[in-house]
Amino acid sequence: MKTTVEGFVERLKRRQDVGNIVYHRVIERCAPSFAEPEGGLNPVLRDALRRQGIERLYTHQCDAIELIRKGKNVVVMTPTASGKTLIYNIPVVESILEDSSTRALYIFPLKGLEQDQLTVLEGLGQAISFENLCAIYDGDTSAYRRKRIRLRPPNIVLTNPDMLHLAILAFHDRWESFFRGLRYVVIDEIHTYRGVMGSHMAQIVRRLQRVCRFYGSEPIFIHLSATIANPVELSEMLTGLRFELVCKSGAPQGRRHFLFIDPPVDVSPYTLTVRLFSEALREGLRTIVFTKTRKVTELVYRWLRESAPQLAECVSAYRAGFLPEERRLIEGALFDGTLRGVVSTSALELGVDIGGLDVCILTGYPGTISATWQRSGRAGRAGRDSLTVLIALEDALDKYFMRHPEEFFEKNMESAVLDRANHPILKAHLLCAVAERAVEETEGFFSDNASRRALKELAEEGKIWYSRLKHTWNPRRRYPHRDVSIRGVGRTYAIVLEDGTLIGESSGGRLLRELHPHAVYMHRGMQYLVLRVDATRCEVVCKEAELDYYTTPITEEDTHILTKEEERSILGFTINRGTLDVTEYLLGYRKKHIHRGRLIGEYPLQVPPVRFSTKGLWFTVDESIIEEIDRLGYSVPGGLHALEHSLIATLSLFAMCDRRDLGGVSYPLNPQLQVPAIFIYDGYEGGVGLTKRGFEVVEEWLGFTERLLEGCPCELACPACTQDPQCGNNNEPLDKRSAIVILKGWLKRRKP
Repeated sequence: MKTTVEGFVERLKRRQDVGNIVYHRVIERCAPSFAEPEGGLNPVLRDALRRQGIERLYTHQCDAIELIRKGKNVVVMTPTASGKTLIYNIPVVESILEDSSTRALYIFPLKGLEQDQLTVLEGLGQAISFENLCAIYDGDTSAYRRKRIRLRPPNIVLTNPDMLHLAILAFHDRWESFFRGLRYVVIDEIHTYRGVMGSHMAQIVRRLQRVCRFYGSEPIFIHLSATIANPVELSEMLTGLRFELVCKSGAPQGRRHFLFIDPPVDVSPYTLTVRLFSEALREGLRTIVFTKTRKVTELVYRWLRESAPQLAECVSAYRAGFLPEERRLIEGALFDGTLRGVVSTSALELGVDIGGLDVCILTGYPGTISATWQRSGRAGRAGRDSLTVLIALEDALDKYFMRHPEEFFEKNMESAVLDRANHPILKAHLLCAVAERAVEETEGFFSDNASRRALKELAEEGKIWYSRLKHTWNPRRRYPHRDVSIRGVGRTYAIVLEDGTLIGESSGGRLLRELHPHAVYMHRGMQYLVLRVDATRCEVVCKEAELDYYTTPITEEDTHILTKEEERSILGFTINRGTLDVTEYLLGYRKKHIHRGRLIGEYPLQVPPVRFSTKGLWFTVDESIIEEIDRLGYSVPGGLHALEHSLIATLSLFAMCDRRDLGGVSYPLNPQLQVPAIFIYDGYEGGVGLTKRGFEVVEEWLGFTERLLEGCPCELACPACTQDPQCGNNNEPLDKRSAIVILKGWLKRRKP
């Protein structure tokens, strides 16, 4: 018999073996708030919705629909399962009923989201007796079906950024009738378009707008977002247009329980995760576990199968890198109840409909407050009660929120950032734009200085040519689109067995840390040993293995300032921002025991370094602060290194990112600046706006870092304040005391 969420929570609170429950927060039920849109609904559509059980609309749905009807670009930011789909389907279908030549383009970041929406739209199409209302056009669509869609476009095309880039914009002349009638562009889950993906998406949208202008259409943009600090700013960065915000939800919400658990010293947070996961499943509670890395996802899944074999058939792992058909099978099994539990990375954070879940277990703070709320929203849909359990890892922000849990619920959401001027990404998309249609010298879409510079470089490289007669930039290749990987900067690698069997995929950026020779790769609970990396064929070749260890890389970084673009002097320090040349070295790898995590050994590797230019910022430390550290007998290198780690960890509270999206290096004496310095940089070629955001909020950023370090009870260093699990130097040396002295010197606080 299924237990209630409330009963499960009360039993956990009485238990002695679930760790220290430091906080229990209950968010009470919220009743729905309804309204009627001005002028009502189209009678045909209203009757169709009633037959689907939709009698009334929530207030936020009506507010957004009225703005869209007035021709406004709208961004809607309301909780998961608040009925955002109707916000765009109603005005779009109303317009189609009034004028059958109306077209709409729905863009989703994941194919699973396309499938969900297709089901909804097909039901609506049947209810209004409308033929050829919608179709999916993506990589899984057969060649025959694609041709039919192009020849007779439906009113609504559902796709993803990859297909829009590769197959629709690249062949826009085959879509002329669709683009001429395009009145609406819906972009779902816009908070996912940040960093590298966001910088690519901004360029794709610019190319889309350019093609629309060519065919005489100016579509309205409708954006949907999870809760972030800057939905309007992000929407405007993506499109260059003005947006109206709808964010006050009228949807109902069940009672939501939050438990913050700090595991005892002698209990692994992963062991505790497996214990709570299996118990929730045994009590009939459908459960999702979110982990922070692919490797941990696979390990938790493996440990659950080993500790509770009777549950093995009703749970699955799920993460990026799985093949599309694997993901669809898992999503379907979750939806129909065949699977009662899943262990996932952020891949299931988005709104793929996987049915009703009761419990969400977060193994580690997800890195941002926004992501935490988004993941917790996967449980308790349709107004049901839910439980979210946050299990702390030995990590700076995890431990901070265990010490100050109220702050989690009081703190503002983070900002999503991207960089429209990322030079490698801009050049790649300009090459595509020129191939789509020659770019005029005075064309407004590419008249900014960054675009002009990129066009000239492309011409110098022989990739495009300039016509002095027509004053246009012209293509030398017709379809350069396939050379552009929009989900990263660099190439995508296939992960294959020795016989060529494909088992997964990875971005080139992960090779240095996760898929180097002798690395252990995990996939659906199975272990694979990396034999070699074939850069020519973009392949990582593996073999199946049964090993008692996992691997972590030994790395080293070096930076060189190329240009200084901004400088700010604040209180007792100066911060600079500019372009850096970064070299990352993979020196070797460590083997660690799969269960106990103890070090087995270190092994050298000879791998060519990775070099790239990016955006970053740097702080210098005055001689007076160094003298104070020396006087106190603390470590200067340890303080700089500790502060570098802490600054990387805390920047995610202000810019939506993971610490793996950032890099850093500290110098007791930087050879270029000739003073002690700390560098923090975007971990992607060209930069993606993360450290720019840090530059803008530097006083808040440093102030929070100071509170985190001072609030940690350790003396020198620990995972809760200054140790970084990704550190290539094995977290040596670290001295929290020196880091606090530096911060107090910068912020003009009293000395400790």
